[in-house]
Amino acid sequence: MSNTVTHQSSSLSAAEKQKLAKQTQRHQQIKKQVRQKSALATQDCHRVVLLTGNGKGKTSSGFGMVFRALGHGQTCAVVQFLKGDAQCGERNLLEQLGVKVITMNTGCSFKDGYCAEHERVRAQQVWQQTLPLLNDARIDVLLLDEVTYTLARKHLDVDDMVAAIQARPENQSVILTGRGAHRKLKQIADTVSQVNNVKHGLEQGLQARKGIEY
Repeated sequence: MSNTVTHQSSSLSAAEKQKLAKQTQRHQQIKKQVRQKSALATQDCHRVVLLTGNGKGKTSSGFGMVFRALGHGQTCAVVQFLKGDAQCGERNLLEQLGVKVITMNTGCSFKDGYCAEHERVRAQQVWQQTLPLLNDARIDVLLLDEVTYTLARKHLDVDDMVAAIQARPENQSVILTGRGAHRKLKQIADTVSQVNNVKHGLEQGLQARKGIEY
């Protein structure tokens, strides 16, 4: 392997070698800075992760962390607010794995038959089902998908939600997703990611595709 690397390196021009040497030096400096920051991170405790913004990928990222935790043998649970009436590949797999999944089954508000009153009733019912999960020390990771909408539409009280999240067991991490996250959720979150919409297939006339969008 070393002979191959040497042969490839010898074929580079002096200018290319100089450029790559500078690139290596920059990466070494960055690596040093990252290690310095990592050395300051001494706390290993539960987290609140908030994924918000208008771009695609918030739910996908939330489920990705759930699958990551499952890969480590941790116990997870998922609550899907607003969504749940359509196909969902992640939910299909989680149910096969025996992971608890609760869904509102009201669907998106732009669909035919939307009823705000029914949505509020269901949001409050599902929140009552969520509270025991937030109190369950056996759950390591809890995903509250699209939960931000329940606050934006005044279905649930933000202070009640914040209090319930902050009172959870010490081992439990919570992932929150959805657009337009309330500022109080941002305040209690340890990590906040803003997913921006640069370009979306729907805008190009592409239908939602199984395995990509759902």
